[in-house]
Amino acid sequence: MRSVVPFILYMLIGITFLDPVQAAELELVSGEKLKGTLTEIKQNQMTLQLKTESKTVAAADVIRVNLDYARLPWKKTGMLILANNDRIRGNLVRSEDDFLLIRMNALPEQPEWRVPLETVTTAFFDWPASRFTQLELLKKTDRPKQNDDLFFLKNGDHLQGEFIGFNENSFRFDSAAGETSVPRGGIQCFCFNPELVNFPQPKQLRYVLNLTNGTRVTVSELALSQETVSAKTLFGASLVCPLSMIETITPRGGKSIPVTDLDPAAYRFTPYFSQKWNWERNRNVLRGPLVTEGKEYFSGLGMHSAGELQYQLDGKYAGFQTAVGLDEATTGRGDVDVFILVDQRVVFQQSLSDNQRRLVEVPRIDVTGAQELILKVEFGKNADMDDHVNWLRPVLLQKQ
Repeated sequence: MRSVVPFILYMLIGITFLDPVQAAELELVSGEKLKGTLTEIKQNQMTLQLKTESKTVAAADVIRVNLDYARLPWKKTGMLILANNDRIRGNLVRSEDDFLLIRMNALPEQPEWRVPLETVTTAFFDWPASRFTQLELLKKTDRPKQNDDLFFLKNGDHLQGEFIGFNENSFRFDSAAGETSVPRGGIQCFCFNPELVNFPQPKQLRYVLNLTNGTRVTVSELALSQETVSAKTLFGASLVCPLSMIETITPRGGKSIPVTDLDPAAYRFTPYFSQKWNWERNRNVLRGPLVTEGKEYFSGLGMHSAGELQYQLDGKYAGFQTAVGLDEATTGRGDVDVFILVDQRVVFQQSLSDNQRRLVEVPRIDVTGAQELILKVEFGKNADMDDHVNWLRPVLLQKQ
């Protein structure tokens, strides 16, 4: 009888502290922010229960839905990086014909996803917990001019050839020496010949989902009913999960245009001495993930002092918004001045340093009728040391 009492108390405590329904925040193209409970997504409409009423808005008018459920604790697993910047966290099970099969361990009842080989750029059997190790792996596998598939061994070596397949025991590929089989346990990761990767993106409305297990996936269909999310990925897999597994929902193909989808009209760079830094799309200047104040962002621009990116607007847009900050990869010496110019006029200026401001939310900027937008990073107090700047979630907003 005594053992029953603690059990009942435990159950009551568990019930008491169950997560309440998470409040959602909808950021609208109009500049309005709605806060309430997300109750339904249906036919590209989102319904939010406010304090006194229920309001439905078109998903095309939404910049982003912030749910911010807590990220799940890190668990050893693999990861696929797709050509559209999606990342799927899970256990790589095997290959089958022209597919890689991956199981999301955060959703044990979810069927294995069959991901077409042609959509995959890189596959990791073991994705590390350390951000430093992650960066090193990403840099090692970032070989855009390769003509073969590359296979990286855990002992530090790498091989090249043509991928054949793998199962739970072995990994097979074809090389100049002929067909070769090695123990799967000796393979760390592999990446495919970029010339054979092909993942065209639809123009119609779609959604980027950030999940609490670290997965980021783009879906063409999305529905929410009774706290359950149902979606169809762009490569045809079905996703069914509780709403509590969603961190953010970002519509694409609506009235909010990610600057990362656009090509700049010009990029200018002035070195402090002689080192040249390029700008990066959806990654920092070290070609790693965009991380500021401990949070990773899937959309953004990586820049270094002193550089500027110029975009032609041609009077098409009404607004621009972004956040800006120093990347977590700095070692305490980052110090820059950042500027936003519209038609050669400075509309925003901010100093960023490791010991002061690392992340700044830029107030929405009116670009009605504007022809040109410039994002500029200048040297700060420490010359060009660690001047790794991230423009985070930059979007241009179409006219209403």
